[in-house]
This record gives sequence, structure tokens and C-alpha cells, in this order.
Amino acid sequence: MSRVAGVDQQELLLVPYTRAFQQLKGREITLSVITPPYPALGRGTLRVVRVSEEGNVVHLEATYDDFERLT
Repeated sequence: MSRVAGVDQQELLLVPYTRAFQQLKGREITLSVITPPYPALGRGTLRVVRVSEEGNVVHLEATYDDFERLT
């Protein structure tokens, strides 16, 4: 199993980003939000879908459960 910052990567995937931040407490973290290619409003929970580590920085990519297209 892959580990990131001393945490099993599987423990970070699909969890709300706030829980991932708690598990990575004390680490430098970047958060990128993946959005559709059109104007939209995120709905539901913002969940971690990708995790990587570069040096001492943990990169989290997250997306919402659903998006509402803005017109």
C-alpha cells in the first residue's frame, strides 16, 4: 500500500477534505479543486480524489459530489 506523509493513501481517498487535513496535521498541504469545464456551483461534500507527495508537500486534488451548471 502506498503511504503519503505517514498515512496510508487509501485512508485519504474519497474522504471529505477537512478530514484529510486533520489526518495530515502538521504537514504542508496544497489543495486543488477539480471543476467542470463550464461555470458551475459545487454541491455536496468536497472529497479528495487524488493524492501525491513532492518533497515535504502533500498535494490533494478534490471535487464535489455534484455540480450545478450556471447559466
